[in-house]
Amino acid sequence: MTFAQSDKDVLLLYKNVLEKSDSLSSIGKISQIDSKNVLADAKSADKEYPESYFKKSMEYFRNSGYNESAFLFYLGKMRAEDLNHSGGKEHYNLSEEYQVYLEEGLFLYLAKDAGNYAKVLKMAKDYYDANDYSYISQTKGYKKLKDPNNYSQLIKILQEDNHKTQAELNAGREDMKNRIMPYFQMLKE
Repeated sequence: MTFAQSDKDVLLLYKNVLEKSDSLSSIGKISQIDSKNVLADAKSADKEYPESYFKKSMEYFRNSGYNESAFLFYLGKMRAEDLNHSGGKEHYNLSEEYQVYLEEGLFLYLAKDAGNYAKVLKMAKDYYDANDYSYISQTKGYKKLKDPNNYSQLIKILQEDNHKTQAELNAGREDMKNRIMPYFQMLKE
Protein backbone atom coordinates (compact mmCIF):
# COMPACT_ATOMS: atom_id res chain seq x y z
CA MET A 1 0.00 0.00 0.00
CA THR A 2 1.29 3.47 -0.89
CA PHE A 3 0.62 6.43 1.37
CA ALA A 4 0.35 10.04 0.30
CA GLN A 5 2.67 12.36 2.20
CA SER A 6 -0.25 13.85 4.13
CA ASP A 7 -1.36 10.34 5.19
CA LYS A 8 2.14 9.64 6.47
CA ASP A 9 2.14 12.94 8.32
CA VAL A 10 -1.15 12.13 10.03
CA LEU A 11 0.03 8.68 11.02
CA LEU A 12 3.32 9.99 12.38
CA LEU A 13 1.53 12.70 14.33
CA TYR A 14 -0.86 10.14 15.81
CA LYS A 15 2.04 7.85 16.67
CA ASN A 16 3.74 10.74 18.45
CA VAL A 17 0.52 11.55 20.33
CA LEU A 18 0.24 7.98 21.57
CA GLU A 19 3.88 7.74 22.62
CA LYS A 20 3.94 11.17 24.26
CA SER A 21 0.69 10.66 26.18
CA ASP A 22 1.82 7.26 27.45
CA SER A 23 5.20 8.68 28.47
CA LEU A 24 3.82 11.80 30.19
CA SER A 25 1.14 9.78 31.94
CA SER A 26 3.71 7.34 33.32
CA ILE A 27 5.70 10.18 34.92
CA GLY A 28 2.63 12.13 36.10
CA LYS A 29 3.09 15.09 33.76
CA ILE A 30 0.23 14.60 31.31
CA SER A 31 -1.65 17.64 32.64
CA GLN A 32 1.12 20.23 32.24
CA ILE A 33 0.09 23.27 30.23
CA ASP A 34 1.86 26.52 29.35
CA SER A 35 -0.98 28.73 30.59
CA LYS A 36 0.82 32.02 30.11
CA ASN A 37 1.53 31.53 26.41
CA VAL A 38 -1.71 29.78 25.50
CA LEU A 39 -3.80 32.49 27.21
CA ALA A 40 -1.84 35.16 25.32
CA ASP A 41 -2.52 33.25 22.09
CA ALA A 42 -6.22 33.10 22.96
CA LYS A 43 -6.34 36.86 23.61
CA SER A 44 -4.74 37.45 20.22
CA ALA A 45 -7.10 35.03 18.45
CA ASP A 46 -10.10 36.72 20.09
CA LYS A 47 -9.55 39.63 17.69
CA GLU A 48 -9.69 37.42 14.59
CA TYR A 49 -11.84 35.02 12.58
CA PRO A 50 -12.18 31.55 14.25
CA GLU A 51 -9.61 30.08 11.85
CA SER A 52 -6.85 31.68 13.94
CA TYR A 53 -7.68 29.48 16.96
CA PHE A 54 -7.35 26.36 14.85
CA LYS A 55 -4.15 27.46 13.11
CA LYS A 56 -2.51 28.11 16.46
CA SER A 57 -3.95 24.87 17.85
CA MET A 58 -2.39 23.01 14.93
CA GLU A 59 0.99 24.64 15.64
CA TYR A 60 0.87 23.44 19.23
CA PHE A 61 -0.28 20.00 18.08
CA ARG A 62 2.58 19.61 15.62
CA ASN A 63 5.01 20.65 18.38
CA SER A 64 3.58 18.18 20.93
CA GLY A 65 1.83 20.88 22.97
CA TYR A 66 -1.34 18.82 23.22
CA ASN A 67 -3.01 20.49 26.20
CA GLU A 68 -2.39 23.92 24.68
CA SER A 69 -3.67 22.65 21.35
CA ALA A 70 -6.82 21.23 22.97
CA PHE A 71 -7.48 24.46 24.88
CA LEU A 72 -7.39 26.51 21.67
CA PHE A 73 -9.29 23.87 19.70
CA TYR A 74 -12.23 23.79 22.13
CA LEU A 75 -12.18 27.57 22.60
CA GLY A 76 -12.16 27.95 18.81
CA LYS A 77 -15.17 25.67 18.48
CA MET A 78 -17.07 27.82 21.00
CA ARG A 79 -16.05 31.04 19.23
CA ALA A 80 -17.15 29.56 15.89
CA GLU A 81 -20.57 28.83 17.42
CA ASP A 82 -20.74 32.45 18.63
CA LEU A 83 -19.91 33.69 15.14
CA ASN A 84 -22.42 31.35 13.50
CA HIS A 85 -25.19 32.55 15.85
CA SER A 86 -24.28 36.25 15.83
CA GLY A 87 -26.78 37.17 13.13
CA GLY A 88 -24.06 38.60 10.93
CA LYS A 89 -23.12 37.60 7.42
CA GLU A 90 -20.08 35.56 8.45
CA HIS A 91 -20.15 31.83 9.10
CA TYR A 92 -17.42 29.35 9.97
CA ASN A 93 -17.20 25.60 9.40
CA LEU A 94 -14.28 23.62 10.74
CA SER A 95 -12.14 22.38 7.85
CA GLU A 96 -11.71 18.66 7.31
CA GLU A 97 -7.98 18.97 7.99
CA TYR A 98 -8.57 20.41 11.45
CA GLN A 99 -11.38 17.96 12.08
CA VAL A 100 -9.15 14.96 11.32
CA TYR A 101 -5.84 16.09 12.78
CA LEU A 102 -7.13 17.89 15.82
CA GLU A 103 -10.40 16.25 16.83
CA GLU A 104 -9.06 12.71 16.50
CA GLY A 105 -5.47 13.42 17.48
CA LEU A 106 -6.43 15.37 20.58
CA PHE A 107 -8.85 12.65 21.60
CA LEU A 108 -5.96 10.16 21.54
CA TYR A 109 -4.09 12.41 23.97
CA LEU A 110 -6.92 13.58 26.22
CA ALA A 111 -8.51 10.14 26.53
CA LYS A 112 -5.41 8.96 28.39
CA ASP A 113 -6.52 10.90 31.50
CA ALA A 114 -10.14 11.93 32.14
CA GLY A 115 -9.05 14.38 34.84
CA ASN A 116 -6.74 16.17 32.43
CA TYR A 117 -9.43 16.14 29.73
CA ALA A 118 -11.87 17.81 32.15
CA LYS A 119 -9.20 20.30 33.28
CA VAL A 120 -8.36 21.46 29.75
CA LEU A 121 -11.99 21.63 28.68
CA LYS A 122 -12.93 23.55 31.84
CA MET A 123 -10.04 25.95 31.28
CA ALA A 124 -11.36 26.66 27.76
CA LYS A 125 -14.95 27.02 29.00
CA ASP A 126 -13.91 29.32 31.87
CA TYR A 127 -11.91 31.48 29.47
CA TYR A 128 -14.89 31.59 27.10
CA ASP A 129 -17.25 32.61 29.92
CA ALA A 130 -14.92 35.34 31.22
CA ASN A 131 -13.87 36.89 27.89
CA ASP A 132 -15.94 38.26 25.04
CA TYR A 133 -15.08 37.38 21.48
CA SER A 134 -13.83 40.84 20.52
CA TYR A 135 -13.90 39.98 16.80
CA ILE A 136 -17.70 40.18 16.91
CA SER A 137 -18.60 41.52 20.37
CA GLN A 138 -19.25 45.01 19.00
CA THR A 139 -21.67 43.66 16.39
CA LYS A 140 -25.24 44.80 16.90
CA GLY A 141 -27.23 41.99 18.47
CA TYR A 142 -24.20 40.03 19.63
CA LYS A 143 -24.97 37.81 22.57
CA LYS A 144 -22.53 35.22 23.81
CA LEU A 145 -24.01 31.73 23.86
CA LYS A 146 -24.54 30.24 27.32
CA ASP A 147 -22.96 26.83 26.73
CA PRO A 148 -21.95 26.24 23.11
CA ASN A 149 -21.37 22.59 22.28
CA ASN A 150 -22.66 21.60 25.76
CA TYR A 151 -19.13 21.48 27.14
CA SER A 152 -20.43 21.98 30.70
CA GLN A 153 -22.20 18.63 30.41
CA LEU A 154 -19.06 16.93 29.07
CA ILE A 155 -16.98 18.40 31.90
CA LYS A 156 -19.53 17.13 34.42
CA ILE A 157 -19.41 13.62 32.92
CA LEU A 158 -15.60 13.63 32.92
CA GLN A 159 -15.50 14.69 36.58
CA GLU A 160 -18.36 12.67 38.08
CA ASP A 161 -17.75 8.96 37.61
CA ASN A 162 -14.06 9.09 36.88
CA HIS A 163 -13.46 5.32 36.87
CA LYS A 164 -16.36 4.53 34.53
CA THR A 165 -15.56 7.49 32.29
CA GLN A 166 -11.87 6.61 32.18
CA ALA A 167 -12.74 3.03 31.21
CA GLU A 168 -14.91 4.33 28.35
CA LEU A 169 -12.18 6.72 27.22
CA ASN A 170 -9.60 3.94 27.38
CA ALA A 171 -11.83 1.72 25.24
CA GLY A 172 -12.29 4.47 22.64
CA ARG A 173 -8.59 5.26 22.62
CA GLU A 174 -7.67 1.59 22.34
CA ASP A 175 -10.12 1.14 19.46
CA MET A 176 -8.56 4.05 17.57
CA LYS A 177 -5.09 2.77 18.37
CA ASN A 178 -5.96 -0.71 17.07
CA ARG A 179 -7.34 0.74 13.85
CA ILE A 180 -4.20 2.76 13.10
CA MET A 181 -1.47 0.41 14.37
CA PRO A 182 -1.45 -1.73 11.19
CA TYR A 183 -0.72 1.43 9.20
CA PHE A 184 2.25 2.21 11.46
CA GLN A 185 3.64 -1.19 10.51
CA MET A 186 3.14 -0.45 6.80
CA LEU A 187 5.06 2.81 7.17
CA LYS A 188 8.07 0.84 8.37
CA GLU A 189 8.02 -1.41 5.30
